[in-house]
Amino acid sequence: MSNELRIAMLGPKGVGKTSLLASVYDQFDTAVKNINLTLTPDANTSSRLQLRLAELKSMVNEFTPKGGIGGSSETYEFIFDLGMVGKKPELRLIFTDFPGGYIEQCPDKVQGYINEADVILLAIDAPAMMEAKDVKGEPKPGRWHESINNPVAITSLFKRVVQKLTKTKLLLLVPVKCETYVQSDSDASKMLATIKEGGYKTLLQLVCSDNFSSQIAVAITPVQTLGVVRFSRIAETEEGQPQFFFRKIAPGSSYAPKDVEEVLRYILGFIIKKYLDGMPWWVRWFKFTGHFKDAVSRMARDRKESSKGFEILQGRDLLKLPG
Repeated sequence: MSNELRIAMLGPKGVGKTSLLASVYDQFDTAVKNINLTLTPDANTSSRLQLRLAELKSMVNEFTPKGGIGGSSETYEFIFDLGMVGKKPELRLIFTDFPGGYIEQCPDKVQGYINEADVILLAIDAPAMMEAKDVKGEPKPGRWHESINNPVAITSLFKRVVQKLTKTKLLLLVPVKCETYVQSDSDASKMLATIKEGGYKTLLQLVCSDNFSSQIAVAITPVQTLGVVRFSRIAETEEGQPQFFFRKIAPGSSYAPKDVEEVLRYILGFIIKKYLDGMPWWVRWFKFTGHFKDAVSRMARDRKESSKGFEILQGRDLLKLPG
């Protein structure tokens, strides 16, 4: 398929990137039930996501998340085709997922993925950032944030990336496992403040500088992959590493993700805006039918922009759609 879009997925091991994609796929038809779009994974992607969905839906009352499927020791591509129901797909989405350790062990390889991508999805382990804070009441990340989310290495990576920008990009900061921190406007505001003023302050100062205001769109899009859980406790292992435990809000609660489709709304809105703006190489290589363009635009316009932890930090012009 000629219309291919690549999304680079950053984040620590076990943060839940596969779970996020599984929930996006599972909830897609509900999100677009009146828009006539369909999202189809290839056979390998479908097999991996169905396995993950089964695990998500069978969570016990209290649990600690497992690591990625297959050990997350290799780079993996999740491939989806998007199109109108009953019609030939018009856009292929390729999500590239690689081990969290690659950021430090293979920085040149990771930089290559990001340079090639139009969208970078940075998954943030929300409990690692929000729990066990050193100073109460201040937007300072928890004691495990540096070792788990590794913001220093990610910022160093982006310092190299922005030196060779060849096209506009969308950077999504995606807090996952964040159910505990978005139940009220007050809690969501605290999480936003911790991201902007604590956990990722240096990264955001870099990408949100005036130099890149017309080249990089940046947004925070929290997702509740399970929906019905809350953070419970941290238990340190004998090796001094943390185990984060979660508990369902009620023993009989079942899998009910929230806002997982918002990530796709932002991605598709960014891509369609590029297309509508007539970026030279997009006009040359990307061809969309009018019905598909209108359907994707309609889906993207429904995205959340200022609701319980959602915020566009930069690049509204790169995301704004007509109508």
